[in-house]
Amino acid sequence: MSTVSSVSSATSSVSSALSSAVSSSGTVSKDEFLQLLVTELKYQDPMNPQDSTQFVAQLATFSTLEQMTQLNTNMETSLELSAANLIGKTATVTDSTQTSGYTTGTIQGVQYYADGPAVKIGGTDYAFSSVQSIQ
Repeated sequence: MSTVSSVSSATSSVSSALSSAVSSSGTVSKDEFLQLLVTELKYQDPMNPQDSTQFVAQLATFSTLEQMTQLNTNMETSLELSAANLIGKTATVTDSTQTSGYTTGTIQGVQYYADGPAVKIGGTDYAFSSVQSIQ
């Protein structure tokens, strides 16, 4: 009978860890995954352990995702820092207010907003993503 209650307790603990680990978006972060992994390892049956290959594969996937996220952050930072080097250069940007759909002018400045840098051409800020060409 103690085996049944220990299995029930372990199942309850893993379910509790899973419920607390899953965020409102239905995804699990790296830290939440590690917490869940430790809980599963803590309560697994030593005479019938789980396949560790799955855990290692999931850890490798999270590690790769974390590295890609860091690379993306580094690239965004580099892009934002390089935007200041564009001052004085001539750029063409998309502009829905123009009949051609584009505006060309000298970049007078760079403004940094929460969603990324913007270049100032002719007194108007254009998102850095709207830059089509730089001469």
